[in-house]
Amino acid sequence: MNTDLLRERVYSLSARLSWLGVGADIAALSIAELWGVYLFLLRVSHGET
Repeated sequence: MNTDLLRERVYSLSARLSWLGVGADIAALSIAELWGVYLFLLRVSHGET
């Protein structure tokens, strides 16, 4: 997955889960950090956490 697509998906998930307060920090994250946040947000959105 390229960085732009990953960043879009993280933005989308963070908008759905705005109560987590992740949205403001996304632009400053590296690709590795984005991947970790993406996986975390996926788990939260599926009710696994």
